Amino acid sequence: MEGILDTEKSVKKKAVAEIRTELCTGCGICVSVCPVSCIDILNTGLNFNGSAHVNRELCTGCNFCAVDCPWEAIVMVNPDGSEKVFDIYSKQVKKMRGYA
Repeated sequence: MEGILDTEKSVKKKAVAEIRTELCTGCGICVSVCPVSCIDILNTGLNFNGSAHVNRELCTGCNFCAVDCPWEAIVMVNPDGSEKVFDIYSKQVKKMRGYA
């Protein structure tokens, strides 16, 4: 019984960031706004700067990176694999930052 409960606790219930590598320029904005430092720029050979990579284990789903990415290269993905609607998390972040 305890093994089942431990497994359930480790499953993320929030959406996590996912990088669209074909759109990422490696600018590093996402790295600078991430409050838990779960994003790194890796040398991928796709461009001069590399591409962002998210450590899904550390991601808290705060949405900051997705909202601040000027290239729309970051999307929030729900645990079921569906993409979270951008307008919803954009409004949440703007409200948290005092913009709305």
